[in-house]
Amino acid sequence: MAKKCFVTGKSSMVVNSVTRRGKAKAQGGVGRKTTGISKRRQHANLQKKTVLVDGEVKRVWISTKALRRLPENIQIL
Repeated sequence: MAKKCFVTGKSSMVVNSVTRRGKAKAQGGVGRKTTGISKRRQHANLQKKTVLVDGEVKRVWISTKALRRLPENIQIL
C-alpha cells in the first residue's frame, strides 16, 4: 500500500534544497550566491488510522488536514 492519503491523495513530493553563501545586500553585503542545488523529498504528514468506510473497516493513511475535516461516509474507529 502506497503512502498516500486515502481522502485527499496527498503524498511526498520532490523539492530543491538550495545552499547559499554570502551576506544579503540589505545587510551591507554584495548579495547571496547559490553554491549548490540538490533534490530532496518533502513528506506529507500522514497518520495510519483505522476507519469505517461505508460499513467496511479499513486501515489507511490519512493526512492530518483530512483528519480535521473528514467526509461524512468515513468514521474513525
